[in-house]
Amino acid sequence: MSYCLGIDGGGSTTTMAISDNTGNIVAHVQGGPTNLQATSLDEIKDRFEQLIQKLEKQGGGRISQITSVFAGIAGTGYEKNRYWVESLLNELLPHVEKKLVLPDMINALYSGTFGESGIVQIAGTGSVTYGINPDGKEVRVGGWGYLFGDEGSGTTLGMKALQVSLRYFDGRGEPTILLEIIQEHYKTNDPQEIISRIYQSNQVKQEVAKIAPMVFQAALREDQLAKQLIYEAANELALSIETAVNQLYTSEEEPIPVILSGGLFQTELIHTYLKEMLAANASVHLIKPTLPPVGGAIIGAQILIGNELTEEFRQHLQQSFDQLKEKS
Repeated sequence: MSYCLGIDGGGSTTTMAISDNTGNIVAHVQGGPTNLQATSLDEIKDRFEQLIQKLEKQGGGRISQITSVFAGIAGTGYEKNRYWVESLLNELLPHVEKKLVLPDMINALYSGTFGESGIVQIAGTGSVTYGINPDGKEVRVGGWGYLFGDEGSGTTLGMKALQVSLRYFDGRGEPTILLEIIQEHYKTNDPQEIISRIYQSNQVKQEVAKIAPMVFQAALREDQLAKQLIYEAANELALSIETAVNQLYTSEEEPIPVILSGGLFQTELIHTYLKEMLAANASVHLIKPTLPPVGGAIIGAQILIGNELTEEFRQHLQQSFDQLKEKS
């Protein structure tokens, strides 16, 4: 039997999984980030080597039977970065003839469309909207990084939560329990200490993004300012989705699958806001995928060798990931 390798490399974690041609996962490993825009090449190479070694051990030697690799890696939208990853995979897996390296957002899209066209809205630490229509036309909206345009992301939401909390602390802003929640998280009542710890973090963006879940906590406690911040985040995401839809589809085409991927969609409130904002466009069909992004990478690897994605394959793949989730 032949096997496929799917790789999902992002700014927080990297996941690799091997599946057989019926959709069963036979090896699954995770490690740190491999975003080429934020991680050194030496660190990425070491991480790939370590993860492939773990796959070899866990998969019982199936590495030698891999026939295709689909790697969705953050930062490979740039040709130089993509070429570097391709060269690395050729070095580490020289026996595999079919390899494809694309940005990690393709994984997220395929996890909801099973390899079909559509739009994916990612809202995690960062944010980006990507779409491809049935004719193969592609569009990317946003994703310019937390300094210049990750609107609707965990980092932007966390940053705004800090801003309104500090304004309230100064006495120049509206009351909000966000300040209390953030202080509880950092175990200090001194905002200066909180800011100092964030600036001194090795990963400032990720540290700020950790505050985003606190905004949802405050919203559940009926904090109106927190709800407003979430509403604003949803509005930015809705604008990006509508922009992608208008560039890719005509009004006659429907439905348009829009895959919602990332940590911010794990809470219902932002999904509710987004659904309301996009309600006027009946062709938009919001989907929260049940497969993780690495599942989308496996789908990409199967497509690469022309394997038919039957309903049985989909069921096996879903069951495999459900079992992995139960074990974790």
